[in-house]
Amino acid sequence: MRGEIVKVAVIGAGNGGQALAGYLSVKGFSVNLYNRSEKRIKSLKKNGGIQLGGRFKEFADLDCITTNVEEALDGVDLVMVVVPAQAHRYVAEICAPHLSEGQVVVLNPGRTGGALEVKNTLTKSGARKKVYIAEAQTFLFVSRVVGSEAKIAGVKNVVPVAALPSSDTEKVIHLLEKIHTSFTEAENVLETGLSNIGAVFHPSTMIFNIGRIESEGNFSYYFDGITPQVAHFLEKLDRERRKVARVLGVRTCAARDWLKEVYNSCGISLYERIQDNGKYKGVAAPTTVVHRYIFEDIPTGLVPIASLGNYLGVKTPVINSVIDIATQFYGVDFRKIGRTVESLGLQKMGKQEIIKYVNGSA
Repeated sequence: MRGEIVKVAVIGAGNGGQALAGYLSVKGFSVNLYNRSEKRIKSLKKNGGIQLGGRFKEFADLDCITTNVEEALDGVDLVMVVVPAQAHRYVAEICAPHLSEGQVVVLNPGRTGGALEVKNTLTKSGARKKVYIAEAQTFLFVSRVVGSEAKIAGVKNVVPVAALPSSDTEKVIHLLEKIHTSFTEAENVLETGLSNIGAVFHPSTMIFNIGRIESEGNFSYYFDGITPQVAHFLEKLDRERRKVARVLGVRTCAARDWLKEVYNSCGISLYERIQDNGKYKGVAAPTTVVHRYIFEDIPTGLVPIASLGNYLGVKTPVINSVIDIATQFYGVDFRKIGRTVESLGLQKMGKQEIIKYVNGSA
């Protein structure tokens, strides 16, 4: 692996992908941007780059904006995957033939089991080159594409990252630290995956506010959608997440403590810390019930947590209730389409074998 990053590929030109690609460019990195569909990048290609807004008001020139994944990956040191987590398997499949020895692939974020799913997919695809696979626990920016601008509203204080296996994490962090000092080393991908706070905040809040959303209610998702009683339910669900983590020897903080660590939010309860988080100001509720808070956070968050819990003998009745209600609401079998112990490649391992596998000591 080369000592200096000379080129980065950003996979995905949505809200996060455009923000990250633009940021990397203005910081002096050579950046390729890939998107599956031409429609999303048509104007970017015409302009030759991305107009940043919010905290960074600059125009970012990109080296390559393409729908050809081979072109995007050619010669890069670092591959930053910024797509909805349910697309990680697809990204691994299309990238597999074109990845080069020593490249670092980071999922931003991995949600629950992202790196495990990608590695399992690459193995099944016949990939044999040494590629470093890693995942971030959360996305670096609070960002959104508004009109022709990729607006970066905030930057998280701490973004834990782990490689699979964790014996490779130091190499990955060495690269990521050049991008931003918020990237820190996590214990392993069980820690990053089971610290999936989106799985705590998003699906349940959506379900409890479905009537409001369908009635075209204009409200703040976090400030108005998470009432004291909703927050109480979220804390119950959060305790189940942490229980699964503990069985695997993983240290995870409660969602309310995460808010303090990442956003410096004050207060005693989860509800109080959400209300104190200025970064959530202006985050409007979705205008449709067909949203990533359901279709990403359930299959790549709640389902793998529940699957791991079931496999390890840990009961998760609150998490299961959310999956079951969503399945009935949407007519979608989220357990069937979601990540499971089998799709993560863990079905033949016991608890200790899983721990050894993620740490690199198997």
